[in-house]
Amino acid sequence: MKKNKIILASVAALMAVSPMLPLSSQAHTVQAADSSVRKTVMHNSIAYDKDGNSTGQKYITYGSIYVDPTPVTIKGNQYYKISGKDQYVRVTNIDGVRRRVTHNAYIYRTSTQRTPYGMTASSKKWKLYKGEIVTTYGGYYTFKNGKHYFKVGGPRKQYVRTANLGPVIGTNTSTNNSSSSSNSSNASNTTTNKPTNSTTNTNAEEATVTVKNVYGVNIYDNQGKAIQKNLKAGTKFTVDRLEVTPFADSFPTAIGREGLYRIKGTDTWLLAVDVTADKQLVKHDYNNEHYGYIQFIKDTDVYNADGTMQNHNGAKIVKQMGHLKVDKLVYIWVPSENKAELFYHLVGTKFYATGNIDRINVGSDAYVKASDVKFINQGLTLTPSNTDAEAEAAAKK
Repeated sequence: MKKNKIILASVAALMAVSPMLPLSSQAHTVQAADSSVRKTVMHNSIAYDKDGNSTGQKYITYGSIYVDPTPVTIKGNQYYKISGKDQYVRVTNIDGVRRRVTHNAYIYRTSTQRTPYGMTASSKKWKLYKGEIVTTYGGYYTFKNGKHYFKVGGPRKQYVRTANLGPVIGTNTSTNNSSSSSNSSNASNTTTNKPTNSTTNTNAEEATVTVKNVYGVNIYDNQGKAIQKNLKAGTKFTVDRLEVTPFADSFPTAIGREGLYRIKGTDTWLLAVDVTADKQLVKHDYNNEHYGYIQFIKDTDVYNADGTMQNHNGAKIVKQMGHLKVDKLVYIWVPSENKAELFYHLVGTKFYATGNIDRINVGSDAYVKASDVKFINQGLTLTPSNTDAEAEAAAKK
């Protein structure tokens, strides 16, 4: 790939999120004579050793490698072991991950040119539609126009804007040896099991981390701002938490999803990709530990805390496939219906809308009926904070 066309976001971005329905069966596998399988590298891949340190070896896109069929977990991420070598490559650079298309999206070959051909030799598909599921490989690329794109196919150049895709919803990787000989394009045939751990997760909440020999290792405050820069390689810190923080989006997606270590006794942080830990900590995800998620399965009305409907000149929150945050499930008395209904409290304040406007601002105390939306099995499982009788009594005081 020519450097004047596409620039890798960073070496760390190769360490894409790991936690399924591929557009095509790109990561082909063929059973070798021994127990290894042959796979196609779909994104340039750095090889790591069993401790998660770079070996300096790089495997180039569309090359074939032989790997042990069952992935292993190193520092919370899944890797394939190169057969016969102490080398490990990220499974997301080979099998990819599944994302849902949140906005209709063209497939591009460069920053200015759309793909003139289909996703496969027999397919004329050159556009993705909202609600479809697509496989992306590795971290994102930054094109000459400054925008970010995920690879969605190959060997022809096929990329989709990251802004048009949602978060990872699953992986195509199977840990069932009997199913490792092929990758299916049907979701019903995709198997995702718990991987074998190559490092022991002790559920510990304290470890010692050592700054890697890379430039620009910083300490960050709780807003993601660097407050101490260019730490010396080999500097050690005691840390007491590994978390995908609320400010993780201050960094490239792949880096933020690796998490940050909190320096013990402080509210300051180190990027996990910048240090090596002597012990595997449980990786927390702030958003999943503090919020539940809903999906708008139809155009939806918004209500106030007193049960009255908000007036947006006829506009509603539009039906959409994205996962939207909620933080409370509560009964609210609805005067117009003379009954109590279950509502979710919305965390966001602006939502895509029906009609001729782009978004509506619902404010910070807005609610939607639980019966109008779909609760997603991700993050917190919310339970009602009151009863319907309590809501009625409060409204009629």
